[in-house]
Amino acid sequence: MKLSIVSWSRAFLGLALAVAVIAGVWSVMVVSYESDLGTENGITVTQYNALATNGSDDVLASLSFEEGAEDLPWSSLQLQLEIDGETYGCTFGSQSTEVDEASRVQPSLGADGLTFLTQVDATREEQFTYVDVPNQASSNESDYTLRFSKTDIHMNDGLRWQFVEGESIENDFTIDETQFVNATEERLDWYTYDLAVHRVTPNDGVYIVEQEGQFFKIQFLTYYNDEDEARYPTMLISSLSPESFPALNNPDLVSPSPCRIVSEDPDRASWDGIEEIKLLENGLNICSANCDLSLVATFEGVNVRIVQSETSGA
Repeated sequence: MKLSIVSWSRAFLGLALAVAVIAGVWSVMVVSYESDLGTENGITVTQYNALATNGSDDVLASLSFEEGAEDLPWSSLQLQLEIDGETYGCTFGSQSTEVDEASRVQPSLGADGLTFLTQVDATREEQFTYVDVPNQASSNESDYTLRFSKTDIHMNDGLRWQFVEGESIENDFTIDETQFVNATEERLDWYTYDLAVHRVTPNDGVYIVEQEGQFFKIQFLTYYNDEDEARYPTMLISSLSPESFPALNNPDLVSPSPCRIVSEDPDRASWDGIEEIKLLENGLNICSANCDLSLVATFEGVNVRIVQSETSGA
């Protein structure tokens, strides 16, 4: 029995409605997608009255997490104080200097003073962006570690590497050199694509790359910048021998931090959820005459919520 024109119309309308509902649900999922990066921790900042002094080693503030906080690796944290229109990095050692905004490679040193959060502009489709990992800088096609274009990432010929699944860059883990490979012909299989939310998600783990006898850890965090624009791969990068890491010894890239972190915890891997830390001037009078300061903090490149408390009399 043949379907009537009315039946066909109803079937078509039903199909169209189903497609519209599915498309609507998918759009909501994409728009409302929340990255796994960042933290729910809130940082409480207590400023000290001691700021009225004119010394260069005064306690500026104490920081603690709100109740129920998770431990946060220092390698993925960045702390900065904003004082009278100036910004000062707070670390256990060095801070980043100003980077050329026009550069397609943007490294920024973490609070541990050893690990870079490096973002690469890979938006060009017909040309690669070349990255020199040891020097944390843009490079060229004859002298580079990694080259980027959209999701395509290739290692330079002659490098040895391995992928350690499930590890994070701040962890100490054994490196088995017998597992290193020299497979540089194909692009890295560094991500999965989630069709449900139309997102590129880096694989869970750390790449160990040997270049000129030195070993570097590289952990991909995201494919997106802080405006959620694609084609901006962002990595955590550190060296197994930080004392010989060229980027850490380049005065054009890093400088002594004017604000130092003081922690009583001998384990410098993470800021524990129940730990209070202090920020001190580091040989530079950056705050005097009861100046007002504010803290800017990021974890894995995502802003951390700040709670400004009352000034302490300590």
